[in-house]
Amino acid sequence: VANISHELRTPVTVIRGSLEALCEGVVSAPDMVEEYHRQMFAESLYLERLVSDLLDLARLQNIDFAMEIKTVNLKAIAEDALRGMERLARVKRITLRFNVTGAGFTMDGDYGRLRQMLVIILDNAIKFSPDDSTVDLDLQQVINGIRLCIRDQGCGIPADELPHIFDRFHKRRSEENKSGTGLGLAIAKQIADRHGIFVQVQSEPGRGTELHFFIETRPGILHTSVGDE
Repeated sequence: VANISHELRTPVTVIRGSLEALCEGVVSAPDMVEEYHRQMFAESLYLERLVSDLLDLARLQNIDFAMEIKTVNLKAIAEDALRGMERLARVKRITLRFNVTGAGFTMDGDYGRLRQMLVIILDNAIKFSPDDSTVDLDLQQVINGIRLCIRDQGCGIPADELPHIFDRFHKRRSEENKSGTGLGLAIAKQIADRHGIFVQVQSEPGRGTELHFFIETRPGILHTSVGDE
């Protein structure tokens, strides 16, 4: 509750302070008035994203919240997610590569939520990657399921932060993440958990990050760890 209160209070305080300055005539120069308007607009957008993410996370954490489970094709979902991220990648001249090994990527799941999970991870990969780099999405059919990996060439994650990246409001303190709510990865992990997807992160500062997902499609067979062949 304390974290939520803090995250909500900050943009509200900025908006209120800006409005008071405008209403009381403290700021009157046209260029400054415009700057205050832009700041309030940016804070309101952040607040909207924060409330939306909080509601999303609350729904996913509620065991009574029903997802629309159907037979879906994970390859089609991955292609859809990649298409949705092309514009963002173009801004930084980042190449999105889709590497597929094998065939038969059907599973039981919620198409929209699985797409949301991949979009969150791809968004993070693009956000923390340098210009003119590459983000790979690997999809592989294995003996007892499906493996999916999203790999970037970004700044990497320090070892002491790795256990906390799926925590609510955990944010990297960087220029790239200044507009993040700190809830995206928590939402992605909840979606994975609701689908019984095993998630593993591999990262090292300066050497990029890999997020591995394993979807067991043949019940009763224990899968190997993500690092095994």
